[in-house]
Amino acid sequence: MPRQVVLYFYREFNISTIALLTLIAIFIALAFVLPVECSYENHLLENLEVVILFGGFCFSLFNLRRYLFEMCMKFYLACSLIFLLMIGRELSWGRVFYPIGVRENGEEIYIGIHNLWYGDYLMFFNAILICIILFCLGYFYAQSWQKNIKWNIPLWEFLIFIIMAILSQCVFEKEYLPIGDLNQMFEECTELLSYIAIVFCTCKISFKRIYLSVKYFSII
Repeated sequence: MPRQVVLYFYREFNISTIALLTLIAIFIALAFVLPVECSYENHLLENLEVVILFGGFCFSLFNLRRYLFEMCMKFYLACSLIFLLMIGRELSWGRVFYPIGVRENGEEIYIGIHNLWYGDYLMFFNAILICIILFCLGYFYAQSWQKNIKWNIPLWEFLIFIIMAILSQCVFEKEYLPIGDLNQMFEECTELLSYIAIVFCTCKISFKRIYLSVKYFSII
């Protein structure tokens, strides 16, 4: 039996896509007017990122329970763990709860990761979660290939996530543009937009099993 392509990117332009593009315009404009303090660790933009990621985590848990006895539950288990790791990253793995001082520019200083009571176990814990994520996604992909399950992925949201993530981590974080403190503002704004895009993408992705029919003809 011929196999269908597992990953299918559909180009549907709907109200959620418009909302995402509107948010891009809003946050790019805000980057020019917000004070740079908003981009500091554990401040406005980073806290918004945690809220967005927590929304994605809750949505994944909801679908995990909804599809508990179906094959796609492995996908939502992986998504919930991915969002959990991303939340941990944005909270500096808990360092933000242990401030030890303030820099001259007003940015808080936090305790070192290895000085946390669980710091020595953090890498091991993260490695276990990553292995579970890879196993769940790999197993579900293999099942999808065998059983002709198509992953319908929204193209525009996925592309926006990729573009914003590249701009945040590879352009503004490295300060390749000569725009001073705006690099930090744009880094946090584009990172926030990438998180919004991946949550939208997770909400819109769907799975459909393709049934193939074969007709036999005979000539008498």
